Amino acid sequence: MTHEEIKKRLSAFHDGELPRAETLLIEKHLGGCAECALELARLRAFDELLAPRVQWEDDRAFTAEVLERIREPRPPAAAGERSPFRGWWEVPVLALASFALYVLYVETALLPAESDYLAAALAAQNKPQSLSDLLLGHNRTDDEVILAMVLAGGEK
Repeated sequence: MTHEEIKKRLSAFHDGELPRAETLLIEKHLGGCAECALELARLRAFDELLAPRVQWEDDRAFTAEVLERIREPRPPAAAGERSPFRGWWEVPVLALASFALYVLYVETALLPAESDYLAAALAAQNKPQSLSDLLLGHNRTDDEVILAMVLAGGEK
């Protein structure tokens, strides 16, 4: 094996991926080649940089500690501290209330009488139209009429 071939295989040698015969050949070469020995030293130094700084003494001790912390009871929440599960119902209730207001005021046309912009806009056109007709593309008119219908709360 030539010097260049050995140099290309130093990383595999360092990782222990070579067969025993090649490993012995490279070890012999490293004894007499300062360039390859320096390259191997660089590979080892790079591995040390990547190695984790904290190493666990015993994985069983770590596992036992984690399980113990999971099993120990939690202290009661301090005054003013919110539990992450407290008030979980607030978001769905607000969404339901918003939907109910939408149905009550928009779909049933219960807006106050003074905001009856839709009737005036449609009367000016002399065409009976509904909000769904305008929004779905049936008998399209100007954007102002659509906006007036939405503000008025539905069909008139």
